[in-house]
Amino acid sequence: MTEAPSGAKRPASAFAPLANPAFLGLWIANLLSNVGGWMQTTGAAWEMTSLTREPIFVALLSAAGTLPMFLFCFFAGILADRFERRRYIMICQWWMMGVAAVLAVLAFLGQLSAWNLLVLSFLMGLGNAMNAPAWQAVVPEIVAQSELRPAIALNSAGFNLARTIGPVIGQILLGLVGVFLLFFINSVTYIGVIFAMQAWKRPPEAHAEQRREGFVEAARAGLAYVRDSGELKAVFARGLCYFVPGIALSTLLPAIGRFSLGLDEFSFGLLYAAFGVGAVTGALSMPTVNRVLGTDRANIWAMALHAAAMTVAALVMQPAVFAVCLALTGACWMTVIANNSTAVQMILPNFMRARGMAVNQVVFFGAIVAGSLLWGKIADLWGVRTALIVSAVSLAPLTLLAASIRLPRASSPRL
Repeated sequence: MTEAPSGAKRPASAFAPLANPAFLGLWIANLLSNVGGWMQTTGAAWEMTSLTREPIFVALLSAAGTLPMFLFCFFAGILADRFERRRYIMICQWWMMGVAAVLAVLAFLGQLSAWNLLVLSFLMGLGNAMNAPAWQAVVPEIVAQSELRPAIALNSAGFNLARTIGPVIGQILLGLVGVFLLFFINSVTYIGVIFAMQAWKRPPEAHAEQRREGFVEAARAGLAYVRDSGELKAVFARGLCYFVPGIALSTLLPAIGRFSLGLDEFSFGLLYAAFGVGAVTGALSMPTVNRVLGTDRANIWAMALHAAAMTVAALVMQPAVFAVCLALTGACWMTVIANNSTAVQMILPNFMRARGMAVNQVVFFGAIVAGSLLWGKIADLWGVRTALIVSAVSLAPLTLLAASIRLPRASSPRL
């Protein structure tokens, strides 16, 4: 693992990891892949609103993509801690390329339905679930310890930059050509990640630090480590307080954009991109915000601002105001995710990193699945405006609860 320079005291700048050629290559490849992924995501969401007007199906589409993270992420973490992570990630990329290609073929032939769209979204989510723990575990192997926090923030910023670009490009192409092209482009973008991962020379000592435990032994050890870590449980508890109510706006966005705001494909792409703009802004400003407020207070302020933005969006329900509120929630979402992920990375030793990050993903996506289904059902029964207001109101006391749980103090990752 690459060590931070001795005597380095000042925090690394937000862009410092990009000076690392391996990180830069993987970051660019992943950015392009995520652009394709967001083109597919927004295209699939818009296609679902064409197939059915029921909000619960939009919520089910969101849940189908995230449920595998809840069900399989810990299993994936065990595999990523046992096997060579570089090769493992490449296999996951090939799987997701294949699923995207099947979606493209079905769309081209006019055979997409609400149900096979849900099934294939689940299979795509399965690929993401198997890939995520290994991907997160290799970040500390690529960058110096002093650059870990900005590297995590840059990865999240790249994801959300793609969320800004992908929906706009995707919805333009959707209106001109059709949804099959979005799925096809997404399948092609995985090639770049495969080549970038192939080119990266993983440090031999990184693989040597992994422990070749049996599967059952590895599972027991991982669960025991999480169970006995008060620091990890504190991070997870704070995450649950935020992610369950906070996901309402993103989950219901396709139904809101098409039916409540009456947007066309291109305008919906712009609205979807507003969240990404906010998230990228949040990532770039996060070093300053954390330095001024500290990570604890930065997260609490983000939760409170998210609740306020959802309330305004629900009460006003106008496209321009909604876009501004969506951008604010994007910045808040970015702040909480990056600070929580960094806290978990700092706690975990390398031999436990993929399993520990997998549990973090299980908690995160479990909260998203639960929230998506909850707010989708409330929207189905009483409307999207009511669902947004209830989620914002519930976030207020949960923010106070989260404020009573302190995040672990950041330190160097444990070996």
